[in-house]
Amino acid sequence: MEGRRLEDELERLVSSALPCLVEEEGTKSRGRLYRAVMARMELPLLRHVLALCGGNQLKAARLLGINRNALRKRLRLLGLLPEHHGHGPRSGEGGVSSGAAR
Repeated sequence: MEGRRLEDELERLVSSALPCLVEEEGTKSRGRLYRAVMARMELPLLRHVLALCGGNQLKAARLLGINRNALRKRLRLLGLLPEHHGHGPRSGEGGVSSGAAR
């Protein structure tokens, strides 16, 4: 019964917030309303799940039912991870530094 009450409460909260959200996003996100609204829902979900998993992206991805690369892409798109430029190893990821002896 508790699960049903939670589901009903979530439905009530989303239904009460949605008209205002659609009006706000609809005026600035012409033709992109779905993505804008979903991003607003996705951001708190990803923050919560990451906190729940102690920041461990692999655990968070497994809990969400997506792969880690998909999670990282979503985190970047939502501004929760810095953009990654380049294809080589980043510092601290096992790459050889330019001054390292061979």
